[in-house]
Amino acid sequence: MKRIYRERFKLNGFESWETTYKSTNLFVKACKDLRFETFELVKKLWSDLLTYIEKNRGFLTSLEPIRQDKKAPKIAKKMIESSRKADVGPMAAVAGAIAKEVGQLLLKECNECVVENGGDVFLKLNTEPVVGLYTQNHYFKDSLSIKIKISKVPIGVCSSSAKIGPSLSLGKADLSLIIDRDTAFADALATKTANLIKNEDDIENAIEFAKSKNVDGCLFIKAKKIGIWGKIELV
Repeated sequence: MKRIYRERFKLNGFESWETTYKSTNLFVKACKDLRFETFELVKKLWSDLLTYIEKNRGFLTSLEPIRQDKKAPKIAKKMIESSRKADVGPMAAVAGAIAKEVGQLLLKECNECVVENGGDVFLKLNTEPVVGLYTQNHYFKDSLSIKIKISKVPIGVCSSSAKIGPSLSLGKADLSLIIDRDTAFADALATKTANLIKNEDDIENAIEFAKSKNVDGCLFIKAKKIGIWGKIELV
């Protein structure tokens, strides 16, 4: 699948590369080329996950939270924790969890970085990020960008949609976007809030649910309606 939104990703003065392994396809920007280290980490994360899944199939298939497991690898524990907080199955947090692990690796060498994993983003920039939004919604397509009123700390910007991408959505949201300091949780909550939206009137409930989880911001689109709240603004 061609990820056309990456063609719009403008950030000068950084090294850029893609890393692909299993179902993960990362687009990375960092201060120096760390593609080998990135690949090795993603490979290790997937090895840990697949080994765990072989013995715990419910981790892969459950659409609801599962119990925490002291014997699970670190990334699986993080996914279980994030999904329980968001009230979804653990695999709803996989893209954000991997992006976060890679981002934390890069920040050992770089002061700034961006890790995008299928529309779920871990970033740490010293200026307030401006992020273009991609949606197939006829009314908002190719016309939206947001400024995130947070800088100098790592944040997650994660999205879910019933119209875009291979991930399962139980709702009908054109776009559900969550901003939180924890990228794995932002990923899981984007799925949960997208599940809540069946029509335009559900956007308000999705905002209230996101606010109850103390996120930094959220944005939802359904048909002709858009809802936005938190430390973000349309630009």
